[in-house]
Amino acid sequence: MPKLGTRGPRLDRRAQQPDDFASAFESAFARLQVRLEMACAEDAAWHRRVVVAVRGGLELAAADPDDASTLTTAALAHGADGLARYERLMAYLAGLLEGGRAESPHGADLPPTTERSIAGGVATIVANRVDRGRAAQLPGLHAELVQFILTPYMGTEEARRIAVAR
Repeated sequence: MPKLGTRGPRLDRRAQQPDDFASAFESAFARLQVRLEMACAEDAAWHRRVVVAVRGGLELAAADPDDASTLTTAALAHGADGLARYERLMAYLAGLLEGGRAESPHGADLPPTTERSIAGGVATIVANRVDRGRAAQLPGLHAELVQFILTPYMGTEEARRIAVAR
């Protein structure tokens, strides 16, 4: 039984039982959702909320690489249950990005898979750094990832301007 004030069960690299994975995933997902929902609650333009959310998500992953791994690599390696949870995470992240279509002059013309592709790309970049023991580098990718996320909606130049302005 975890002590009061601790995060609860955590997934370590040793194969754990499915209930341990489920609990670890749901706890990590909830912490990420809180961070992103706080960023999205800002009374600011969508692209500004993206800047804040990306910063918060990268800081969270850098501070707790086990959570980041649980949400990405471990989920994909955990069979049908893990894949279903990963897909739920991707759908959640894609849903947060859909607001960009309203800010884009060509938002209606973007492929239906745009948001899911962006979410998957960011998750892959985070997982790659974490898996290679480089989670501490994640906050340094802030401007690059903001530009990556904003480019389909705002174009390359405007996305770059916003990304470097922070």
